[in-house]
Amino acid sequence: MSEKIVFWDIETQKMTVQSFGLYPDSINHQDIIEDWYIICACWVEGDNKSVQASSVLDDPKRFKKDPRDDYVVVKKLHEVLSNADIIVAHNGNRFDYKKLNARIIFHGLKPLPPIVKIDTLLLARREFAFSSNRLDFLGDFLGVGRKIDTAKGLWERSRLGDKKAIKDMVKYNKQDVLLLRDIYERLKPHVKLPFSSVDVCPKCKSDHITKQGIKKNRVSSYQKWQCQDCGSWCQSRLPLKLEKPTIV
Repeated sequence: MSEKIVFWDIETQKMTVQSFGLYPDSINHQDIIEDWYIICACWVEGDNKSVQASSVLDDPKRFKKDPRDDYVVVKKLHEVLSNADIIVAHNGNRFDYKKLNARIIFHGLKPLPPIVKIDTLLLARREFAFSSNRLDFLGDFLGVGRKIDTAKGLWERSRLGDKKAIKDMVKYNKQDVLLLRDIYERLKPHVKLPFSSVDVCPKCKSDHITKQGIKKNRVSSYQKWQCQDCGSWCQSRLPLKLEKPTIV
């Protein structure tokens, strides 16, 4: 069975704080007037054409009472990611995943299960020397698209409960997810996943894979494989002495 991979991204609201200057060394938490929250989240599974979204508008009653109430967004995204085997985000390990976790615990939801996380920002930094690792630059450099320009004041209008602004934010968010997936498709031969099945390529699902040497550690040896279609590498789940014979 192939892994369920989900590409995802969130848009968070800015904090409103008090400050004595434009360039403070630090701002005390007591100076937070309004804390941040998740305006919307978008995701797409595998190569599906339709990008799914959730925003604070999804629960009209909650939105009317408090346009900053992101419970419906957090709950839905929690459900989506909990059913994924692999999740992909840009700067996801440092930003999106931790931000979501902060809102999950705030709303009293259960922790997310263990999920394989792929961060395209970390991948770009580790494997390449791009002039910039920003999503917009990578999309343009790799020829797969650009981010949508946002109108001035979009975040502020969203904070004030402007429904059109929030819908524009969702549109912006959706394009980021599509761009993320296209960038990942270009980078994926360089992704190093945990032990993968040798039935098909874990990246492109091709069955055109061949043995390419042995990987050894202190106690075991593993068969290495390379996909002859996308060029990515993987290795057998079990040590060679435990593996069943495989016909190639």
